[in-house]
Amino acid sequence: MTFEVSLLGEKTLKTRMKCWANYLMASSLSGALSGFLYTLLLFVVFSWLPYILKMIFMIVLVGLYILHDFKILNLKVPQRKWQIPASWVNGPPVRNMWVWGSILGAGIFTYLPFMTFYILYIYIGLFKDPTVGLLFGFLYGFSRAMPTILFSLRKELDVTKVRSLYKNKSGFYKSINGIASTLFLIYLVMELTMSLK
Repeated sequence: MTFEVSLLGEKTLKTRMKCWANYLMASSLSGALSGFLYTLLLFVVFSWLPYILKMIFMIVLVGLYILHDFKILNLKVPQRKWQIPASWVNGPPVRNMWVWGSILGAGIFTYLPFMTFYILYIYIGLFKDPTVGLLFGFLYGFSRAMPTILFSLRKELDVTKVRSLYKNKSGFYKSINGIASTLFLIYLVMELTMSLK
């Protein structure tokens, strides 16, 4: 959980600001580089496929994971529950922030329970330019780091309360994710029908 990043314990405001800046920069840059590489790989490998086949694949994939989000189907989400070892972040604060930010910003190394992360990269890799993947990855890395920074502004943070907030509402978040995926599916179907005219 990103709220446990060690920047919460830094004493002086100057040190905390330095940690915030480095953590945000590491997460954003890692996200940008990863997003570019993920989408570039898909772009290169599947560029030969006709548009209609790629679109049908996307519609089926999104449809299946909508059913998963609404607990109609039980599908695997290709995510890991790996956590960064404590020994990797026991150095100077700035170095620790680069380790945390680089790993979390990439998106695929730690806990990521929603398929929409992967679906958006697949869509970008199949239908857009890899530079869009770079921009999306930057935005993802930035948004992954910001909650930690915002919560660290509070003097006292009860991490157990934050955990319970997420745990108690995980079904709610899956439903929200399912609604977002449904809207995306409608967009894909509209795109397909427009291309067939």
